[in-house]
Amino acid sequence: MSRLPVVVLLILCLLPVRGRAEAPARLDIDQAVSIALSSHERIEQAKERLAAARAEARAAKAERLFRIDAAYSYDRLDERPFERFNGLSFTVNDEDLVHYQLSLTQPLFTGFALSARQKLAAIGADLAAWDLEAARRKLAFDVRAAAIELLLARADRRLAAEQRQQFDRHLQDARALNAQGMIAGNDVLKAEVALAAAEQQLATAESRVLVARSRLNLLLGRPRQAAIDLIEPSLPAGDGELDSLIDEALAKRPELHAATLALEAARQKLRLAGSAFYPELALVAGYWRDGDNLNASRNIYRNNENSAIGLRLQWNLFAGGADRARLNAERHRLQEKRQALKELRDMIGLQVEQALRRLQTARQNRETAEKALQQARENHRMSVLQFRENLISISDLIEARTTLTRAESNLQAARYGQLLAAAQLDYALGRQPARSR
Repeated sequence: MSRLPVVVLLILCLLPVRGRAEAPARLDIDQAVSIALSSHERIEQAKERLAAARAEARAAKAERLFRIDAAYSYDRLDERPFERFNGLSFTVNDEDLVHYQLSLTQPLFTGFALSARQKLAAIGADLAAWDLEAARRKLAFDVRAAAIELLLARADRRLAAEQRQQFDRHLQDARALNAQGMIAGNDVLKAEVALAAAEQQLATAESRVLVARSRLNLLLGRPRQAAIDLIEPSLPAGDGELDSLIDEALAKRPELHAATLALEAARQKLRLAGSAFYPELALVAGYWRDGDNLNASRNIYRNNENSAIGLRLQWNLFAGGADRARLNAERHRLQEKRQALKELRDMIGLQVEQALRRLQTARQNRETAEKALQQARENHRMSVLQFRENLISISDLIEARTTLTRAESNLQAARYGQLLAAAQLDYALGRQPARSR
């Protein structure tokens, strides 16, 4: 038998499979964040805004350079124009008027308007860059929160499934004891009701998993119900001191950098409004031709071409108080930006404190829930033994199992609540996503 088909089969098996999902089947939360940051529409929109702002900055810089304009016109007069002198009429132009010109304008002084516009545009580009960074950090937090929500939903589903199996076993025990005449028939009915309620809780938990998976997949740019396997994250280690955390947030939060830039932009707008009180001076130069044919090369009445160079001064002396009103408006806006920056600093400090307290509370809740779970497990174990000895009713057994499920659910909620609180603290501190630090 030839070995060629076997070799070909082995090669085909080793080739990469096309159409494989972009994300690996098994992800940790940092990998999920990296996937979202690489292609999410929110980031792409912020990048486009940044590119537009940088183009505006280049345009503002170019306005300080000279500009060259061209113009061309053709007019057909009904009659040849003439002038009278001492009772005589003299034709001064042809009925065909062709004019074209080239002009050069170089601003020399604009009352600091051009420099203010250039700085405003540069600030706009910096603002767009910080907006992009803010979008990245917000998306990273949203992905972390969605991943934690999915992990919690799956943990609740697992607990609901375990409770359903446990209630099914309780029902079987109740039926066996009822057949032996050790418990009444209504105890069997109570076990059946508890099992039905557990099945409803399992269905609700399954629905939560589907919704949470869809939310995370959308953030990752994947199909809603695409399979995703998240690796359980470890719990955060320490908290840090409040004062040092606030200092870190004040240094890193994109919103604070943006507010500082907005304050500087308000200063430049005040300069721009003040430029209306200064004259504008420009160097102008021009070359033009006048004639009666298409290229204005023929003119029997005067020279058909000329050029000039000079200075142009323009100064508005009165505008009804509009310029003064605009200047006052920009002064008020500048003061408003100062107050907004101060308020934002205070708000960031409060947000950091809230996030830190939330994390500390979540850690305490987890420790309390761990102790409560140990007690609930022991209580359920003893209740099972007592029920089989016909020492307690089926209602007591169901209550013990319900208490155990509640304790397990509380522990899961506390664990993932601590993870979410840590993510909220990172976001409040303005920390960069893990994969881009």
